Amino acid sequence: MAAILGINCYKHDSAAALIMDGRLVAAAEEERFRRIKHYSGYPSKAVEFVLSEASLEPSDIDHIAFYMLPGLVMRENLAHSRHYIAKRGGLFFLLSQLNGARKMRNIGTTAREHLGEGLDAPVTFVEHHRAHADSAVFCSGFSEAAVLTMDGVGERDTSVLASFSEGALRIHSRSRFPDSPGIFYSAVTRYLGFMPDNDEYKVMGLSSYGEPEFLKLFRRIIGSRDGRIVVDTGLLDIHMGVHHASFRSEAAGLLGPPRKPGDPISARHMNIACSAQRALEEVGLSLARYLREVSGLDRLVISGGVGLNCVMNGLIEKETGFSEVYPMPASHDAGTSVGAALQVHRNYYPDIPLEVPESMYLGPSFSETEILADLKMARLSWERPDDLARLTAEMVAEGKIVALFNGRMEFGPRALGNRSILADPRREDMKDILNGVVKHREPFRPFCPSCLVESSGEYFQGCAEAPYMIKTYPVVEERKGQIPSVTHVDGTARVQTVRREVNPFYYGVIENFRDITGVPVVLNTSFNIRGEPIVATPVDAIRCFYGTGIDALVMPPFLLKKECGEDGS
Repeated sequence: MAAILGINCYKHDSAAALIMDGRLVAAAEEERFRRIKHYSGYPSKAVEFVLSEASLEPSDIDHIAFYMLPGLVMRENLAHSRHYIAKRGGLFFLLSQLNGARKMRNIGTTAREHLGEGLDAPVTFVEHHRAHADSAVFCSGFSEAAVLTMDGVGERDTSVLASFSEGALRIHSRSRFPDSPGIFYSAVTRYLGFMPDNDEYKVMGLSSYGEPEFLKLFRRIIGSRDGRIVVDTGLLDIHMGVHHASFRSEAAGLLGPPRKPGDPISARHMNIACSAQRALEEVGLSLARYLREVSGLDRLVISGGVGLNCVMNGLIEKETGFSEVYPMPASHDAGTSVGAALQVHRNYYPDIPLEVPESMYLGPSFSETEILADLKMARLSWERPDDLARLTAEMVAEGKIVALFNGRMEFGPRALGNRSILADPRREDMKDILNGVVKHREPFRPFCPSCLVESSGEYFQGCAEAPYMIKTYPVVEERKGQIPSVTHVDGTARVQTVRREVNPFYYGVIENFRDITGVPVVLNTSFNIRGEPIVATPVDAIRCFYGTGIDALVMPPFLLKKECGEDGS
Protein backbone atom coordinates (compact mmCIF):
# COMPACT_ATOMS: atom_id res chain seq x y z
CA MET A 1 0.00 0.00 0.00
CA ALA A 2 1.17 3.53 -0.81
CA ALA A 3 -0.63 6.16 1.30
CA ILE A 4 0.37 9.80 0.80
CA LEU A 5 -1.08 12.60 2.91
CA GLY A 6 -0.98 15.99 1.20
CA ILE A 7 -1.19 19.13 3.33
CA ASN A 8 -1.25 22.86 2.69
CA CYS A 9 -1.48 25.47 5.44
CA TYR A 10 -0.10 28.65 6.99
CA LYS A 11 -1.06 30.95 4.13
CA HIS A 12 -4.74 30.53 3.26
CA ASP A 13 -7.30 27.87 2.31
CA SER A 14 -5.74 25.08 4.36
CA ALA A 15 -6.66 21.59 3.19
CA ALA A 16 -5.72 17.94 3.29
CA ALA A 17 -5.82 15.25 0.61
CA LEU A 18 -5.06 11.55 0.55
CA ILE A 19 -3.75 9.56 -2.40
CA MET A 20 -3.70 5.81 -1.80
CA ASP A 21 -2.38 3.37 -4.39
CA GLY A 22 -2.73 6.01 -7.09
CA ARG A 23 -6.30 6.99 -6.25
CA LEU A 24 -7.42 10.34 -4.84
CA VAL A 25 -9.50 8.96 -1.96
CA ALA A 26 -10.50 12.20 -0.27
CA ALA A 27 -9.79 15.93 -0.09
CA ALA A 28 -11.34 18.70 1.98
CA GLU A 29 -10.79 22.27 3.07
CA GLU A 30 -10.37 22.97 6.76
CA GLU A 31 -12.69 25.99 6.61
CA ARG A 32 -15.71 23.72 6.16
CA PHE A 33 -15.11 21.94 9.47
CA ARG A 34 -14.10 24.99 11.50
CA ARG A 35 -16.69 27.33 9.93
CA ILE A 36 -14.02 29.99 9.32
CA LYS A 37 -13.62 31.09 5.69
CA HIS A 38 -10.15 30.68 4.18
CA TYR A 39 -8.82 29.19 7.42
CA SER A 40 -5.02 29.19 7.29
CA GLY A 41 -3.89 27.10 10.26
CA TYR A 42 -2.91 23.46 10.43
CA PRO A 43 -5.84 21.45 8.95
CA SER A 44 -6.33 18.97 11.78
CA LYS A 45 -9.99 18.23 11.06
CA ALA A 46 -9.41 17.80 7.32
CA VAL A 47 -6.51 15.43 8.05
CA GLU A 48 -8.70 13.41 10.40
CA PHE A 49 -11.43 13.24 7.77
CA VAL A 50 -9.24 11.98 4.91
CA LEU A 51 -7.70 9.30 7.13
CA SER A 52 -11.13 8.24 8.35
CA GLU A 53 -12.46 8.08 4.79
CA ALA A 54 -9.72 5.58 3.95
CA SER A 55 -9.96 3.76 7.30
CA LEU A 56 -6.27 4.46 7.95
CA GLU A 57 -4.34 4.82 11.16
CA PRO A 58 -1.51 7.38 11.38
CA SER A 59 0.99 4.52 11.21
CA ASP A 60 -0.41 3.59 7.78
CA ILE A 61 0.76 6.87 6.22
CA ASP A 62 3.86 6.34 4.09
CA HIS A 63 4.61 9.95 3.16
CA ILE A 64 3.54 13.48 4.05
CA ALA A 65 3.66 15.92 1.15
CA PHE A 66 3.74 19.66 1.83
CA TYR A 67 2.97 22.31 -0.77
CA MET A 68 5.85 24.74 -0.23
CA LEU A 69 9.64 24.92 0.14
CA PRO A 70 10.03 26.65 3.54
CA GLY A 71 13.73 27.41 3.15
CA LEU A 72 13.11 29.26 -0.10
CA VAL A 73 10.18 31.15 1.45
CA MET A 74 12.49 32.32 4.23
CA ARG A 75 15.29 33.31 1.86
CA GLU A 76 12.95 35.23 -0.45
CA ASN A 77 11.45 37.22 2.40
CA LEU A 78 14.89 38.13 3.68
CA ALA A 79 15.93 39.13 0.16
CA HIS A 80 12.98 41.53 -0.07
CA SER A 81 13.18 42.75 3.53
CA ARG A 82 14.57 46.15 2.51
CA HIS A 83 11.14 46.89 1.04
CA TYR A 84 9.43 46.16 4.38
CA ILE A 85 11.58 47.68 7.08
CA ALA A 86 11.08 51.34 6.19
CA LYS A 87 7.29 50.99 6.17
CA ARG A 88 4.84 51.16 8.99
CA GLY A 89 4.28 47.64 10.23
CA GLY A 90 7.01 46.35 7.94
CA LEU A 91 9.10 44.71 10.63
CA PHE A 92 6.06 42.92 12.02
CA PHE A 93 5.18 41.76 8.49
CA LEU A 94 8.68 40.37 7.95
CA LEU A 95 8.66 38.56 11.28
CA SER A 96 5.23 37.07 10.55
CA GLN A 97 6.44 35.82 7.17
CA LEU A 98 9.54 34.24 8.71
CA ASN A 99 7.44 32.67 11.45
CA GLY A 100 5.13 31.23 8.79
CA ALA A 101 8.13 29.68 7.04
CA ARG A 102 9.31 28.26 10.38
CA LYS A 103 5.92 26.62 10.96
CA MET A 104 6.03 25.18 7.43
CA ARG A 105 9.45 23.69 8.10
CA ASN A 106 8.11 22.04 11.26
CA ILE A 107 5.01 20.53 9.62
CA GLY A 108 6.21 16.98 10.36
CA THR A 109 6.47 17.72 14.06
CA THR A 110 3.06 19.38 14.05
CA ALA A 111 1.51 16.36 12.33
CA ARG A 112 3.07 13.99 14.86
CA GLU A 113 1.84 16.12 17.75
CA HIS A 114 -1.62 15.92 16.20
CA LEU A 115 -1.73 12.26 15.18
CA GLY A 116 0.56 10.70 17.74
CA GLU A 117 3.88 8.91 17.79
CA GLY A 118 2.51 6.17 15.54
CA LEU A 119 3.07 8.56 12.64
CA ASP A 120 6.53 7.89 11.28
CA ALA A 121 6.18 9.15 7.70
CA PRO A 122 8.89 11.35 6.18
CA VAL A 123 7.96 14.81 4.91
CA THR A 124 8.60 15.86 1.32
CA PHE A 125 8.43 19.58 0.55
CA VAL A 126 7.12 20.28 -2.95
CA GLU A 127 7.59 23.51 -4.89
CA HIS A 128 4.35 25.49 -4.81
CA HIS A 129 3.70 26.00 -8.50
CA ARG A 130 4.69 22.42 -9.21
CA ALA A 131 1.90 21.38 -6.83
CA HIS A 132 -0.53 23.64 -8.71
CA ALA A 133 0.62 22.21 -12.03
CA ASP A 134 0.44 18.55 -10.97
CA SER A 135 -3.05 18.91 -9.50
CA ALA A 136 -4.38 20.41 -12.74
CA VAL A 137 -2.78 17.85 -15.05
CA PHE A 138 -3.91 14.93 -12.88
CA CYS A 139 -7.53 16.03 -12.49
CA SER A 140 -7.84 16.88 -16.18
CA GLY A 141 -7.03 13.33 -17.22
CA PHE A 142 -4.91 14.64 -20.12
CA SER A 143 -1.90 12.47 -20.98
CA GLU A 144 -0.11 15.60 -22.17
CA ALA A 145 -0.95 19.29 -21.86
CA ALA A 146 0.36 22.81 -21.77
CA VAL A 147 0.30 24.12 -18.21
CA LEU A 148 -0.40 27.68 -17.07
CA THR A 149 -0.25 28.61 -13.38
CA MET A 150 -0.95 32.11 -12.04
CA ASP A 151 -1.36 33.30 -8.47
CA GLY A 152 -0.19 35.80 -5.85
CA VAL A 153 3.12 34.16 -5.06
CA GLY A 154 4.41 30.75 -4.08
CA GLU A 155 7.94 30.76 -2.72
CA ARG A 156 8.94 33.32 -5.34
CA ASP A 157 7.17 32.34 -8.56
CA THR A 158 3.90 34.01 -9.51
CA SER A 159 3.36 32.18 -12.80
CA VAL A 160 4.77 29.15 -14.59
CA LEU A 161 4.35 28.17 -18.25
CA ALA A 162 5.18 24.53 -18.89
CA SER A 163 4.53 21.41 -20.92
CA PHE A 164 3.55 18.08 -19.40
CA SER A 165 4.34 15.03 -21.51
CA GLU A 166 5.40 11.44 -20.79
CA GLY A 167 5.07 12.03 -17.07
CA ALA A 168 7.51 14.94 -17.01
CA LEU A 169 7.03 18.69 -16.62
CA ARG A 170 9.17 20.97 -18.78
CA ILE A 171 9.29 24.65 -17.76
CA HIS A 172 9.22 27.22 -20.57
CA SER A 173 9.12 30.40 -18.50
CA ARG A 174 8.51 31.71 -14.99
CA SER A 175 7.35 35.01 -13.56
CA ARG A 176 8.75 35.97 -10.19
CA PHE A 177 7.70 38.19 -7.33
CA PRO A 178 6.93 41.11 -7.36
CA ASP A 179 5.55 40.58 -10.89
CA SER A 180 2.33 39.14 -9.50
CA PRO A 181 -1.06 38.95 -11.26
CA GLY A 182 -2.76 37.75 -8.08
CA ILE A 183 -1.51 40.58 -5.89
CA PHE A 184 -2.36 43.08 -8.64
CA TYR A 185 -5.96 41.90 -8.62
CA SER A 186 -6.06 41.82 -4.83
CA ALA A 187 -4.81 45.41 -4.71
CA VAL A 188 -7.77 46.40 -6.90
CA THR A 189 -10.06 44.37 -4.62
CA ARG A 190 -8.81 46.31 -1.59
CA TYR A 191 -9.03 49.65 -3.42
CA LEU A 192 -12.68 48.97 -4.17
CA GLY A 193 -13.46 48.42 -0.49
CA PHE A 194 -13.58 44.62 -0.58
CA MET A 195 -11.46 42.12 1.34
CA PRO A 196 -8.31 40.99 -0.50
CA ASP A 197 -7.68 37.24 -0.67
CA ASN A 198 -11.41 36.76 -0.26
CA ASP A 199 -13.55 39.06 -2.42
CA GLU A 200 -11.76 39.02 -5.79
CA TYR A 201 -14.82 37.35 -7.33
CA LYS A 202 -16.79 40.48 -6.42
CA VAL A 203 -14.48 42.56 -8.60
CA MET A 204 -14.99 40.05 -11.43
CA GLY A 205 -18.79 40.29 -11.07
CA LEU A 206 -18.74 44.08 -10.79
CA SER A 207 -16.52 44.43 -13.87
CA SER A 208 -19.38 43.57 -16.23
CA TYR A 209 -21.23 46.72 -15.19
CA GLY A 210 -18.42 49.12 -16.05
CA GLU A 211 -16.46 50.57 -18.93
CA PRO A 212 -12.66 50.26 -19.38
CA GLU A 213 -12.03 53.90 -18.43
CA PHE A 214 -8.76 53.09 -16.64
CA LEU A 215 -7.47 50.35 -18.94
CA LYS A 216 -4.58 52.46 -20.21
CA LEU A 217 -3.35 52.93 -16.64
CA PHE A 218 -3.71 49.26 -15.74
CA ARG A 219 -1.87 48.26 -18.90
CA ARG A 220 1.02 50.36 -17.61
CA ILE A 221 0.82 48.58 -14.27
CA ILE A 222 0.62 44.98 -15.53
CA GLY A 223 1.53 43.35 -18.81
CA SER A 224 3.49 40.44 -20.23
CA ARG A 225 6.56 39.91 -22.35
CA ASP A 226 7.93 36.66 -23.77
CA GLY A 227 5.77 34.51 -21.53
CA ARG A 228 6.53 36.48 -18.37
CA ILE A 229 4.37 38.86 -16.35
CA VAL A 230 5.67 42.36 -15.69
CA VAL A 231 4.34 44.65 -12.95
CA ASP A 232 5.44 48.29 -12.63
CA THR A 233 6.14 48.62 -8.91
CA GLY A 234 6.58 52.35 -9.42
CA LEU A 235 2.80 52.46 -9.86
CA LEU A 236 1.78 49.58 -7.60
CA ASP A 237 3.67 48.82 -4.37
CA ILE A 238 3.33 45.07 -4.18
CA HIS A 239 6.15 43.97 -1.90
CA MET A 240 4.17 43.55 1.31
CA GLY A 241 1.79 41.12 -0.28
CA VAL A 242 -1.91 40.67 -0.77
CA HIS A 243 -3.21 42.53 2.27
CA HIS A 244 -0.90 45.54 2.04
CA ALA A 245 -0.39 46.15 -1.70
CA SER A 246 -1.26 49.73 -2.60
CA PHE A 247 -1.27 52.04 -5.57
CA ARG A 248 1.41 54.70 -5.50
CA SER A 249 0.55 58.37 -5.73
CA GLU A 250 0.50 58.68 -9.54
CA ALA A 251 -1.84 55.74 -10.00
CA ALA A 252 -4.00 56.65 -7.00
CA GLY A 253 -4.36 60.19 -8.33
CA LEU A 254 -5.69 58.87 -11.63
CA LEU A 255 -8.01 56.34 -10.01
CA GLY A 256 -9.49 58.72 -7.45
CA PRO A 257 -10.03 58.02 -3.76
CA PRO A 258 -10.41 54.39 -2.68
CA ARG A 259 -13.87 53.18 -1.75
CA LYS A 260 -14.49 52.53 1.92
CA PRO A 261 -16.17 49.23 2.84
CA GLY A 262 -19.92 49.68 2.85
CA ASP A 263 -19.92 52.86 0.77
CA PRO A 264 -22.19 53.02 -2.30
CA ILE A 265 -20.71 51.66 -5.51
CA SER A 266 -20.39 54.34 -8.18
CA ALA A 267 -19.82 54.22 -11.93
CA ARG A 268 -16.14 54.99 -11.25
CA HIS A 269 -15.82 51.89 -9.08
CA MET A 270 -17.45 49.79 -11.79
CA ASN A 271 -15.04 51.23 -14.35
CA ILE A 272 -12.03 50.45 -12.16
CA ALA A 273 -13.24 46.85 -11.83
CA CYS A 274 -13.86 46.59 -15.57
CA SER A 275 -10.44 48.00 -16.43
CA ALA A 276 -8.58 45.75 -14.01
CA GLN A 277 -10.43 42.68 -15.25
CA ARG A 278 -9.63 43.55 -18.87
CA ALA A 279 -5.96 44.04 -18.02
CA LEU A 280 -5.82 40.65 -16.30
CA GLU A 281 -7.60 39.00 -19.22
CA GLU A 282 -5.07 40.49 -21.65
CA VAL A 283 -2.20 39.07 -19.59
CA GLY A 284 -3.85 35.65 -19.37
CA LEU A 285 -4.57 35.58 -23.10
CA SER A 286 -1.02 36.66 -23.94
CA LEU A 287 0.52 33.95 -21.75
CA ALA A 288 -1.79 31.27 -23.14
CA ARG A 289 -1.03 32.25 -26.75
CA TYR A 290 2.68 32.23 -26.05
CA LEU A 291 2.37 28.82 -24.40
CA ARG A 292 0.38 27.44 -27.33
CA GLU A 293 3.20 28.45 -29.64
CA VAL A 294 6.19 27.24 -27.60
CA SER A 295 4.60 24.00 -26.37
CA GLY A 296 3.00 22.91 -29.63
CA LEU A 297 0.36 21.16 -27.53
CA ASP A 298 -3.36 21.23 -28.17
CA ARG A 299 -4.70 21.06 -24.61
CA LEU A 300 -4.24 23.51 -21.76
CA VAL A 301 -4.66 23.18 -18.01
CA ILE A 302 -4.85 26.21 -15.72
CA SER A 303 -4.25 26.43 -11.97
CA GLY A 304 -3.28 28.87 -9.22
CA GLY A 305 -5.62 31.32 -7.52
CA VAL A 306 -5.97 33.46 -10.64
CA GLY A 307 -7.28 30.31 -12.35
CA LEU A 308 -10.55 30.87 -10.47
CA ASN A 309 -11.22 33.89 -12.70
CA CYS A 310 -13.86 32.17 -14.81
CA VAL A 311 -14.27 35.10 -17.22
CA MET A 312 -10.58 34.95 -18.12
CA ASN A 313 -10.80 31.16 -18.44
CA GLY A 314 -13.74 31.42 -20.85
CA LEU A 315 -11.84 33.86 -23.06
CA ILE A 316 -8.72 31.68 -23.05
CA GLU A 317 -10.81 28.72 -24.19
CA LYS A 318 -12.46 30.76 -26.92
CA GLU A 319 -9.56 32.78 -28.28
CA THR A 320 -6.18 31.05 -27.87
CA GLY A 321 -6.44 28.08 -30.21
CA PHE A 322 -6.41 25.25 -27.70
CA SER A 323 -8.88 22.48 -28.47
CA GLU A 324 -9.54 21.87 -24.77
CA VAL A 325 -9.00 24.10 -21.74
CA TYR A 326 -9.25 22.63 -18.24
CA PRO A 327 -9.07 25.01 -15.28
CA MET A 328 -8.44 23.02 -12.10
CA PRO A 329 -11.70 23.25 -10.09
CA ALA A 330 -9.69 23.74 -6.87
CA SER A 331 -7.20 26.14 -8.44
CA HIS A 332 -6.67 27.98 -5.16
CA ASP A 333 -4.13 26.83 -2.60
CA ALA A 334 -6.41 24.09 -1.27
CA GLY A 335 -5.73 22.22 -4.50
CA THR A 336 -2.01 22.11 -3.78
CA SER A 337 -2.66 19.49 -1.10
CA VAL A 338 -3.58 17.20 -4.00
CA GLY A 339 -0.69 18.39 -6.18
CA ALA A 340 1.93 17.90 -3.49
CA ALA A 341 0.75 14.34 -2.84
CA LEU A 342 0.83 13.65 -6.58
CA GLN A 343 4.41 14.81 -6.90
CA VAL A 344 5.45 12.44 -4.12
CA HIS A 345 3.51 9.60 -5.79
CA ARG A 346 5.32 10.22 -9.10
CA ASN A 347 8.70 10.26 -7.35
CA TYR A 348 8.28 7.21 -5.11
CA TYR A 349 5.68 5.04 -6.83
CA PRO A 350 6.08 5.54 -10.59
CA ASP A 351 4.96 1.99 -11.29
CA ILE A 352 1.57 2.45 -9.64
CA PRO A 353 -0.78 4.02 -12.23
CA LEU A 354 -2.76 7.09 -11.25
CA GLU A 355 -6.55 6.92 -11.40
CA VAL A 356 -8.19 10.10 -12.72
CA PRO A 357 -10.94 11.31 -10.34
CA GLU A 358 -14.35 11.41 -12.03
CA SER A 359 -15.53 14.38 -9.99
CA MET A 360 -14.71 16.84 -7.23
CA TYR A 361 -17.10 15.14 -4.79
CA LEU A 362 -14.22 14.26 -2.46
CA GLY A 363 -15.44 15.45 0.95
CA PRO A 364 -17.47 13.83 3.72
CA SER A 365 -20.84 12.20 3.24
CA PHE A 366 -23.39 11.14 5.84
CA SER A 367 -25.49 8.02 6.03
CA GLU A 368 -29.26 7.96 6.38
CA THR A 369 -28.78 6.83 9.98
CA GLU A 370 -26.47 9.76 10.77
CA ILE A 371 -28.82 12.31 9.21
CA LEU A 372 -31.79 10.83 11.03
CA ALA A 373 -29.96 11.03 14.35
CA ASP A 374 -29.34 14.75 13.83
CA LEU A 375 -32.97 15.35 12.88
CA LYS A 376 -34.14 13.58 16.01
CA MET A 377 -31.62 15.39 18.18
CA ALA A 378 -32.97 18.71 16.91
CA ARG A 379 -36.57 17.49 17.42
CA LEU A 380 -37.52 18.33 13.86
CA SER A 381 -40.34 17.13 11.66
CA TRP A 382 -39.64 15.63 8.26
CA GLU A 383 -41.12 13.77 5.35
CA ARG A 384 -39.80 10.84 3.36
CA PRO A 385 -41.33 11.17 -0.14
CA ASP A 386 -41.36 8.31 -2.63
CA ASP A 387 -39.91 10.42 -5.46
CA LEU A 388 -37.82 13.11 -3.79
CA ALA A 389 -36.09 14.27 -6.99
CA ARG A 390 -39.47 14.91 -8.64
CA LEU A 391 -40.83 16.71 -5.59
CA THR A 392 -37.68 18.86 -5.38
CA ALA A 393 -38.14 19.89 -9.03
CA GLU A 394 -41.82 20.68 -8.41
CA MET A 395 -40.97 22.94 -5.48
CA VAL A 396 -38.34 24.80 -7.52
CA ALA A 397 -40.81 25.20 -10.40
CA GLU A 398 -43.34 26.65 -7.94
CA GLY A 399 -40.85 29.36 -6.97
CA LYS A 400 -39.62 27.77 -3.74
CA ILE A 401 -36.01 28.14 -2.60
CA VAL A 402 -34.73 24.63 -1.94
CA ALA A 403 -31.49 23.67 -0.21
CA LEU A 404 -29.88 20.40 -1.29
CA PHE A 405 -27.56 18.43 0.99
CA ASN A 406 -26.63 15.22 -0.75
CA GLY A 407 -23.71 12.79 -0.95
CA ARG A 408 -20.07 13.82 -0.65
CA MET A 409 -19.15 17.45 -0.16
CA GLU A 410 -17.47 19.24 -3.05
CA PHE A 411 -13.73 20.01 -2.96
CA GLY A 412 -13.07 23.54 -4.13
CA PRO A 413 -14.99 26.81 -3.86
CA ARG A 414 -17.98 25.87 -6.05
CA ALA A 415 -21.14 24.11 -4.95
CA LEU A 416 -21.89 21.48 -7.59
CA GLY A 417 -25.24 20.10 -6.51
CA ASN A 418 -24.32 18.36 -3.26
CA ARG A 419 -24.16 21.46 -1.03
CA SER A 420 -26.33 23.78 -3.11
CA ILE A 421 -29.33 26.09 -2.94
CA LEU A 422 -31.65 25.70 -5.94
CA ALA A 423 -34.15 28.13 -7.43
CA ASP A 424 -36.10 28.79 -10.62
CA PRO A 425 -33.89 30.46 -13.28
CA ARG A 426 -36.97 31.60 -15.25
CA ARG A 427 -37.93 34.18 -12.65
CA GLU A 428 -36.32 37.55 -13.21
CA ASP A 429 -36.93 38.51 -9.58
CA MET A 430 -35.25 35.40 -8.17
CA LYS A 431 -31.87 37.13 -7.74
CA ASP A 432 -33.44 39.76 -5.51
CA ILE A 433 -35.44 37.14 -3.57
CA LEU A 434 -32.34 35.02 -2.91
CA ASN A 435 -30.30 38.03 -1.90
CA GLY A 436 -33.06 39.31 0.33
CA VAL A 437 -33.93 36.18 2.29
CA VAL A 438 -30.88 33.91 2.04
CA LYS A 439 -27.57 35.08 0.62
CA HIS A 440 -27.52 38.78 1.62
CA ARG A 441 -24.94 39.48 -1.07
CA GLU A 442 -24.27 42.43 -3.33
CA PRO A 443 -26.83 42.75 -6.15
CA PHE A 444 -24.16 42.92 -8.87
CA ARG A 445 -22.99 39.36 -8.22
CA PRO A 446 -24.42 36.77 -10.62
CA PHE A 447 -26.01 33.43 -9.83
CA CYS A 448 -25.06 30.38 -11.86
CA PRO A 449 -26.90 27.76 -13.91
CA SER A 450 -26.69 24.00 -13.66
CA CYS A 451 -27.69 22.43 -16.98
CA LEU A 452 -28.19 18.89 -18.25
CA VAL A 453 -25.05 18.18 -20.27
CA GLU A 454 -27.08 17.06 -23.29
CA SER A 455 -28.71 20.51 -23.52
CA SER A 456 -25.74 22.74 -22.73
CA GLY A 457 -25.05 23.81 -26.32
CA GLU A 458 -28.67 24.83 -26.81
CA TYR A 459 -28.43 27.36 -23.99
CA PHE A 460 -24.76 28.38 -23.79
CA GLN A 461 -22.66 29.18 -26.85
CA GLY A 462 -19.65 26.92 -27.29
CA CYS A 463 -20.38 24.91 -24.16
CA ALA A 464 -20.16 21.15 -24.66
CA GLU A 465 -19.18 20.17 -21.14
CA ALA A 466 -18.28 22.34 -18.14
CA PRO A 467 -18.78 20.30 -14.96
CA TYR A 468 -17.07 22.64 -12.51
CA MET A 469 -18.63 26.09 -12.92
CA ILE A 470 -15.22 27.65 -13.64
CA LYS A 471 -15.67 29.03 -17.17
CA THR A 472 -18.16 31.55 -18.52
CA TYR A 473 -20.07 31.19 -21.77
CA PRO A 474 -22.39 33.54 -23.65
CA VAL A 475 -26.05 32.67 -23.16
CA VAL A 476 -27.73 31.88 -26.50
CA GLU A 477 -29.65 35.01 -27.45
CA GLU A 478 -33.09 33.44 -27.72
CA ARG A 479 -32.59 31.68 -24.36
CA LYS A 480 -31.78 34.79 -22.32
CA GLY A 481 -35.45 35.52 -21.72
CA GLN A 482 -36.02 31.96 -20.52
CA ILE A 483 -33.30 32.01 -17.82
CA PRO A 484 -32.95 35.67 -16.77
CA SER A 485 -31.88 35.04 -13.17
CA VAL A 486 -28.71 33.17 -14.28
CA THR A 487 -27.85 35.47 -17.19
CA HIS A 488 -25.34 38.10 -16.09
CA VAL A 489 -25.61 41.71 -17.20
CA ASP A 490 -23.01 41.05 -19.93
CA GLY A 491 -25.06 38.16 -21.35
CA THR A 492 -22.84 35.38 -20.00
CA ALA A 493 -23.21 32.65 -17.40
CA ARG A 494 -20.79 30.58 -15.30
CA VAL A 495 -22.08 27.16 -16.28
CA GLN A 496 -22.13 23.76 -14.60
CA THR A 497 -23.08 20.84 -16.82
CA VAL A 498 -24.45 17.77 -15.04
CA ARG A 499 -24.12 14.13 -16.09
CA ARG A 500 -26.42 11.41 -14.80
CA GLU A 501 -23.58 8.98 -14.09
CA VAL A 502 -21.65 11.55 -12.02
CA ASN A 503 -24.51 12.87 -9.86
CA PRO A 504 -27.70 10.82 -10.38
CA PHE A 505 -29.89 12.60 -7.84
CA TYR A 506 -29.00 16.13 -8.97
CA TYR A 507 -29.40 15.11 -12.61
CA GLY A 508 -32.82 13.72 -11.74
CA VAL A 509 -33.87 17.02 -10.15
CA ILE A 510 -32.92 19.00 -13.26
CA GLU A 511 -34.41 16.38 -15.57
CA ASN A 512 -37.72 16.58 -13.70
CA PHE A 513 -37.57 20.37 -13.75
CA ARG A 514 -37.14 20.16 -17.54
CA ASP A 515 -40.13 17.83 -17.83
CA ILE A 516 -42.26 20.25 -15.79
CA THR A 517 -41.11 23.56 -17.31
CA GLY A 518 -39.40 22.75 -20.62
CA VAL A 519 -36.16 24.31 -19.29
CA PRO A 520 -33.23 21.93 -18.51
CA VAL A 521 -31.55 24.47 -16.23
CA VAL A 522 -31.81 25.34 -12.53
CA LEU A 523 -30.24 28.19 -10.59
CA ASN A 524 -27.51 26.83 -8.33
CA THR A 525 -25.77 28.80 -5.60
CA SER A 526 -23.70 27.59 -2.69
CA PHE A 527 -25.43 26.39 0.46
CA ASN A 528 -24.22 29.04 2.88
CA ILE A 529 -24.87 32.61 3.88
CA ARG A 530 -22.61 35.57 3.28
CA GLY A 531 -19.40 35.36 5.27
CA GLU A 532 -19.64 31.64 6.05
CA PRO A 533 -18.12 28.61 4.33
CA ILE A 534 -20.33 26.16 2.46
CA VAL A 535 -22.10 23.79 4.86
CA ALA A 536 -20.31 20.52 5.61
CA THR A 537 -22.52 18.52 7.97
CA PRO A 538 -26.25 17.88 8.48
CA VAL A 539 -26.15 20.14 11.54
CA ASP A 540 -24.62 22.95 9.44
CA ALA A 541 -27.36 22.44 6.87
CA ILE A 542 -30.15 22.50 9.45
CA ARG A 543 -28.75 25.63 11.09
CA CYS A 544 -28.48 27.48 7.76
CA PHE A 545 -31.96 26.30 6.73
CA TYR A 546 -33.66 27.61 9.86
CA GLY A 547 -31.59 30.80 9.93
CA THR A 548 -32.63 31.94 6.46
CA GLY A 549 -35.63 32.22 4.17
CA ILE A 550 -35.00 28.86 2.50
CA ASP A 551 -38.36 27.12 1.99
CA ALA A 552 -37.29 23.48 2.02
CA LEU A 553 -34.27 21.35 2.86
CA VAL A 554 -33.66 18.17 0.89
CA MET A 555 -31.35 15.65 2.56
CA PRO A 556 -32.09 12.40 0.72
CA PRO A 557 -34.16 10.52 1.63
CA PHE A 558 -35.54 13.23 3.93
CA LEU A 559 -37.40 16.46 3.20
CA LEU A 560 -37.89 19.30 5.66
CA LYS A 561 -40.38 22.09 5.04
CA LYS A 562 -40.93 25.15 7.14
CA GLU A 563 -44.64 25.56 6.59
CA CYS A 564 -45.59 22.03 7.53
CA GLY A 565 -44.18 18.58 8.04
CA GLU A 566 -45.08 15.06 8.95
CA ASP A 567 -43.39 13.79 12.06
CA GLY A 568 -41.16 10.96 10.98
CA SER A 569 -40.06 9.95 14.45
